[in-house]
Amino acid sequence: MDAPGLDEFFDEHTQRFEEETGIHVEYEFVGWGEAQDTLISDIMSRSGPDVHEIASTWIPEQYNADGWMDLESDAVAEHLPSTDTFEQGAIDVATFQDTLVGIPWFWGPRAYQQVDERIEAGGVSGTPSDWDELVDQADAYDGDDQYFAIMGSDYEPIRNFAMFLWQNGGQLLTDDYSEPAFHGQEGVEALEFYADLYAEYGVLSSETLEWGAADIQGAFTGGQMASTWGALGTVSAYEEDGNSIDDLSVSAPPAGPGGDRGTFFGMELLGIHPWTDEPAAAAQWIEYLLRAEPNAAVSSTVGFLPTNPEGLETEYFDNDLYRTFDEDVFPHARTYPQVIGWGEIESELNSMVFEVLQSAVTDDLEAGDVEDALHQAASVAEQTLE
Repeated sequence: MDAPGLDEFFDEHTQRFEEETGIHVEYEFVGWGEAQDTLISDIMSRSGPDVHEIASTWIPEQYNADGWMDLESDAVAEHLPSTDTFEQGAIDVATFQDTLVGIPWFWGPRAYQQVDERIEAGGVSGTPSDWDELVDQADAYDGDDQYFAIMGSDYEPIRNFAMFLWQNGGQLLTDDYSEPAFHGQEGVEALEFYADLYAEYGVLSSETLEWGAADIQGAFTGGQMASTWGALGTVSAYEEDGNSIDDLSVSAPPAGPGGDRGTFFGMELLGIHPWTDEPAAAAQWIEYLLRAEPNAAVSSTVGFLPTNPEGLETEYFDNDLYRTFDEDVFPHARTYPQVIGWGEIESELNSMVFEVLQSAVTDDLEAGDVEDALHQAASVAEQTLE
């Protein structure tokens, strides 16, 4: 993980931790693009740091390669924070095959976010409660900027599709994770709606298909768009640009036809590699990082919510907007299935969704294309899950 402000955070807190415990901590950053390959290389060579950040979706493959210590083992359990500290949903993600693989570090759902003044200036009031209102408000919007935009590059197409799928009552895999489920009628309708937001309704402009986080945040803070959905990083960018977060309203994303407002959440964890020579010291470092103040500080720095609920009571999260994220949006949040092979399925789905959207914006998407694309991706998923 690497993000602006993290150097200062770790400089301060490694020093505090050493003053308290006498344990010296050295740290290094790995960019997101290299993180997965670096981790696998460390695991295969049994080298690298004692403590490592874990992306939740990578747990199955890395656990299968014996990359993580059981954090309920006698060597470390007494030094780590109690699992009772965290929401059950966080512990569910942290546990794989009945093994506590990591300690939840920070997490966050994607919320619908809007600048109220821009929305009102465009002749619209309130946030859209469902898909129909999203389309209707976009059609009625008379502002100088775009009404709504979401990220379209990198791995955003699959995340957005997953949200539309959940909102439409569908799921990515069957309950036992043995077969794909995204290619059913709910998935077809969800992906068709996603494509129609570009091609039929004009809610999303074609240029945003190439936008990443920096583009969305720049447009949102700079007044080129009035609303989006995203994690707290968008809020942080808006505030860091000299704006007040009191300008913003946040809510769960618009509901699909069945009333589901499903949204995506991401979570990062801290784990200990089994080859460590200092398991107790590694566990103490994790315990320190999960105390309310350090947990809140690092979460605020990277644009997420702290997993320690006491972190929400610190100065870093002293605004009702954060309570809305936690209390009103999180109950609708879900994440990807934890199953070996999900990385390949995610990559296949992401490419497929992006190709569908490209066809939509170039007016090359024909009847039946969405269903065919989903079934082709499902065939790949079936082979992967065998």
